[in-house]
Amino acid sequence: LEWATLKTSAALSKSVGSARKSRLHIPKLNDANKAGTSESNKCTLIVTEGDSAASSAVAGLSVVGRNYYGVFPLRGKMLNVRQATTQQVIDNKEVQNVFRILGLTPGREPTQMRYGSIMIMCDQDVDGSHIKGLIINLIAYYFRSLLKKPGFIKIFQTPIVKVTRGSQSQMFFSLPEYEQWAAANPTGWRAKYYKGLGTSTAAEAKDYFRNLKRHVIPYE
Repeated sequence: LEWATLKTSAALSKSVGSARKSRLHIPKLNDANKAGTSESNKCTLIVTEGDSAASSAVAGLSVVGRNYYGVFPLRGKMLNVRQATTQQVIDNKEVQNVFRILGLTPGREPTQMRYGSIMIMCDQDVDGSHIKGLIINLIAYYFRSLLKKPGFIKIFQTPIVKVTRGSQSQMFFSLPEYEQWAAANPTGWRAKYYKGLGTSTAAEAKDYFRNLKRHVIPYE
């Protein structure tokens, strides 16, 4: 059993390849200019839920720049690696690509990475929460030490409801929060429900990135 475990672990490490590279050719990856360089630790990879969310993140790059921020969209829900076989992980291109982009090799200590942190950008609904959990699960299962690294995982929260009245506006990041506010406030406000990140306009996405302190929560 020990021999079989070592063999499958070696196969998984081999499937990912060497950890840090300055340039990668992965479909749909908008790589940070400084990823894989001596300034990799300053870089943040924004992992999004689908292509529409990636469009919002790319719009935000016009605010924060492309030197230290990269964007990679996921195709639906990531594999639950905790319940998968090693061969399933090897065969899963999405998991393999996340490893390559971050500069991580399973079975090896994460020392020379391509990104210093990861920012998860998903919808504010239940499915979005599930995807966030699966990404955190991936890191926790293979690289648990990174969870102890301050600020390595960040959650990018976007509004699920935004109300406006004239020049006034207010955002809510959960439906219970909005419903509590609506019950205590008079009518006259116009509410916009954000079904997903794709509902946000490019202008709104840029505004989110201008106020990162408001929208980014460190995972602890």
